[in-house]
Amino acid sequence: MDNKVKKQSEQEKTRDLTNTGVIYFKNRLTIVLEGLSGNAFAKKVGMSEAVIRDYLSGKTYPSLNRLATIAQKCEVPIEWLATGKGECRLLPETFGRGTVHVPFHNLNETNNAFSVIESIPFDLTLIKHHGCEAEDLAAVWAKGNSMEPTISNHDILIINKAHCKPIDGFLYAIQSDDQITIKRIQNQGTNLLLISDNPIYPTIVGDKIKQQDFKIIGHVVYLLKNLN
Repeated sequence: MDNKVKKQSEQEKTRDLTNTGVIYFKNRLTIVLEGLSGNAFAKKVGMSEAVIRDYLSGKTYPSLNRLATIAQKCEVPIEWLATGKGECRLLPETFGRGTVHVPFHNLNETNNAFSVIESIPFDLTLIKHHGCEAEDLAAVWAKGNSMEPTISNHDILIINKAHCKPIDGFLYAIQSDDQITIKRIQNQGTNLLLISDNPIYPTIVGDKIKQQDFKIIGHVVYLLKNLN
């Protein structure tokens, strides 16, 4: 009985943390670090590195006085730091808007079954470290199982269309004829290998100079999993 009550209490606590936005404190703390190491940041705010490490892992949350200290030392609004509400000087104007509606790329060609959906709301703070501009983002539906287990059929991917330079190991949205697929890229001399995570699919070899048979649409910066 005691275990059941304890489990319910933990579930209620998690729900409250999620509803208030406090559960994402570690993400906002990562932003206010501004590239500092945990040790350097701990010295900046007058706390131990172990405490900061626990905050960053989501293991613990700061008390009100420590939250106020971090906000003051980093010159950010305490409400934003605690809940994510409001604006923060560390976020560019684009990210200050919080949520934007990202349009689907070539929607009718990628998946007619979902053609009634024109865009998807997306929290830009999730990809701040990629340096993306809102107008460069697009969403695509994943089709098939060529990228299993990483990407499943009907998952949604957010891509940055401003970054099309192929970098080894990264995921890109590739357009070939009227099809859009997601592939992992590897440079090999003048060739570009388009690799599927599912080993049953062969690697596609293309000419990265001419790119006559395919076009890189953009770099995948976020994956929204379909859990159904």
